[in-house]
Amino acid sequence: MRKLPFLFLLFFLALPSCPAFAWLNTGHKIVAFIAWEDLTPKTRQVITDILKQHPRYEKDLLLDAPADETPDERARTAFATAATWPDMVRSLNNPMNQTHNHPAWHYIDIPYTTGGQTAADQPANGPGPHNAVEALAQCTAELKNPATSPADKAVDICWVEHLTGDIHQPLHAVSWYSPEYPDGDQGGNAEVVLKTPPYPDSAAKLHLLWDALPGDFQSEEMARFEAGGLRTDPHYSREKMKDQLTITDFMAWAKESHQLAIDDAYLNGTLETAHAPRGRAPTTDPIPGVPSGYVEKAEHVAMHQISLAGYRLADLLNGIFDSK
Repeated sequence: MRKLPFLFLLFFLALPSCPAFAWLNTGHKIVAFIAWEDLTPKTRQVITDILKQHPRYEKDLLLDAPADETPDERARTAFATAATWPDMVRSLNNPMNQTHNHPAWHYIDIPYTTGGQTAADQPANGPGPHNAVEALAQCTAELKNPATSPADKAVDICWVEHLTGDIHQPLHAVSWYSPEYPDGDQGGNAEVVLKTPPYPDSAAKLHLLWDALPGDFQSEEMARFEAGGLRTDPHYSREKMKDQLTITDFMAWAKESHQLAIDDAYLNGTLETAHAPRGRAPTTDPIPGVPSGYVEKAEHVAMHQISLAGYRLADLLNGIFDSK
């Protein structure tokens, strides 16, 4: 087996370790912008007032807000940035890291087994929530509870926005167990593929490939533009998804994503990948490339899930703050 080039090893080792950030900031903001348009005026106002009680409202939620924004634009910016806050607080530099960073909340490892492999037993450690479904249920319950403090409700809104996005990322609802991955692939974090074969500089963890499908750009204007485009596209409209929008159970959302991971991410267990467990270099050389048409189909799935998450987020928040 040939040794991988040194520069590629550096590139690979710089990739995020498990668990990765679902959809990246761009995807989470698109979900939020889609939801914002479907919030009732009452819900918008209540959420705007609550988010102002966030302990780091100015420093985090308005970190990149333009100085000339109107109050309505400022509220929208804070709402969109709130969807990314649970990833912000992962940083050790954030003073709320020790109290509000919950790595296990971002995903739920529903097992997918092939080749006669059985899923490893994963007993829950300590008090919950232990996964995205449990965390989403807890945060929504706290938002409905009049005894929850305004500051805690502000943090809960951030998590509800973020987790609704996370749970719709197919690789945040699965771990693949096979003879090659007897301990699970951590939602594609233990696998590397070439996104654009045969070019080695297109190598990425399978999880990161899916996270980046909605885009990875810093411009909030671009995220709003993409959200608007999805809302008006017949393939991703609310009307197109009206049947799925009747499903409100969080575990059912996760199971939808789980099935998409099997069908479209793992190709029903036939996807060829390089094994790269827990940040180590790939064990396969050359690294397999994804099949022709894989990325194009994955992009369609991702845009569907992003849009669905936005509509469901709006319905969830309207149900909490404006039940009429």
